[in-house]
Amino acid sequence: MDPIKTILVQGTLRILRPLIRILMRYEISHREFAEIAKQAYVDVANNHFALPNRKSTYTRVAVLTGLSRKEVMRLSKTDPDALPTSGRSLNRATVVIGGWLRDPAFLNTDNTPKRLPLQGEQASFETLVTRYSGNVTVRAILDELERINAVRISSDGTVELISKGYVPQHDPSKKIDIISSSAADLLETAVFNLDHDNDQARFQRRVVYDFVPEHLVESFKQYSNKKSQDLLLDYNQWLAEHRQQIPADQQGPVKRVGVGIYYFENKNLLEGEEK
Repeated sequence: MDPIKTILVQGTLRILRPLIRILMRYEISHREFAEIAKQAYVDVANNHFALPNRKSTYTRVAVLTGLSRKEVMRLSKTDPDALPTSGRSLNRATVVIGGWLRDPAFLNTDNTPKRLPLQGEQASFETLVTRYSGNVTVRAILDELERINAVRISSDGTVELISKGYVPQHDPSKKIDIISSSAADLLETAVFNLDHDNDQARFQRRVVYDFVPEHLVESFKQYSNKKSQDLLLDYNQWLAEHRQQIPADQQGPVKRVGVGIYYFENKNLLEGEEK
């Protein structure tokens, strides 16, 4: 086998193993996964491998994907973007947390989020939600933030932010949506970097140490969590401030941008991958 293909097959297995663990947990069979993979092949062939200035044909897609022309015709009639999803729009709870973390009206002098009274015309939870949640009610946002353990209501009736990010605790569908979105973003960056020189590449780095003593792992995990959270809050502040400085009628074309930081821990590769 071609060396590149060998590495790619090994890399695909490495990527698929944790994905298959999720699929099997929720009873997605190999047959269902194969159907999803076929749909992805047809979608990518149509959108990324069409000949310049020529309409993609069923025959060409069949040649590219190895599927039969009949299969390509069937799958092409299904719009991938029309398939059911758990929702790509930014969760309103996320927007409220973001506003709480960066809006001076809801920050203490040391830039930590204030404890907010539930109601009031000044810095209250009610005014925060009204400013950042669109038409979602205060009660609905409070219920959601309590459900994911992002806030705590004190005995004096004030609301305290105890989590600096939207991390659903008991909703597998939302967790899976976050996983799929994060993994897709990372792979999109990796594919972009394959196609571009280093001076045009997107930032993609990691720090990996083998043979780290086990008693240091938890300490490093806590240290990396704090440093990563601080960096993400800094990015959040920068984007919010710079976006707000541009008048709405002068924004022009827009794009989705972001930076992902992730912690991982497994067996040393020299000892064999974690199964």
